[in-house]
Amino acid sequence: MHWDPHVLKRNAVLGQLAEVINLDYTHWPTVAELNHHWAKALPVRFIEDEEFIALGCSYEESVAKGGVPTRAQNWHDLFGAIIWHLFPRTKALLNQLHSEHITQFGAKQRTPRRDRITHFDECGMVLAVPNSAPIEPLLRQHQWQTLFIKQREHWHKHLRPFVFGHALYEQALTPFIGMTGKCVVLAMPEDFFSLAAHEAYPRLDAALAKHLEQTALFDQKKPLRPLPLLGIPGWWPANEDIRFYQNTDYFRPAPAR
Repeated sequence: MHWDPHVLKRNAVLGQLAEVINLDYTHWPTVAELNHHWAKALPVRFIEDEEFIALGCSYEESVAKGGVPTRAQNWHDLFGAIIWHLFPRTKALLNQLHSEHITQFGAKQRTPRRDRITHFDECGMVLAVPNSAPIEPLLRQHQWQTLFIKQREHWHKHLRPFVFGHALYEQALTPFIGMTGKCVVLAMPEDFFSLAAHEAYPRLDAALAKHLEQTALFDQKKPLRPLPLLGIPGWWPANEDIRFYQNTDYFRPAPAR
């Protein structure tokens, strides 16, 4: 797997990281380099395969002990490390929630709650909106025309999308029609929307962790809303033509109840 020092310039989805992450390496960054640059203020550190194997436990149990297994020369795990750097409170909370069920049911039994946590951890999106914006019903009802066309001028101003799931960044290496995040809509105060990215992420992380904890979101059966990533204005060139949104295989209508 070849290293690409210009990976964040491939497209606008990956470009979201350019303001907050420096990947100007001439080689794949080592686990030691990731720890040096991104883990100084984290409650965990990144560990290599040998150390993880020696622990003899599950991934989540390793993280609970303070070590995030991180494979060398692996895009998935590199993006995972980046998300730990950007969302340390939320990532720690998710692992705490895993740990609670591991203590109760054992590491090998995957409970529905743990599946929902993993789904968000891998494919999660956060859509920051003003307190009064009625966006969540649009997602729930799959009102894509309203969300992406009628609300188009508000995207990236008053509707700020943030990728949380590191698997989505891995998919963005080679984008495809069908890329869909599992979205949490998060109301934020007005001043949030004028913040630069490096100021926005800590605020968003704190608010997201608080929201997930207070709402017990992952105890609900279907807590996340689908958000077609390539429909987000500015994130995919083809969506400049509104006919792009007529693809009902991608922009699916809401399921009949």
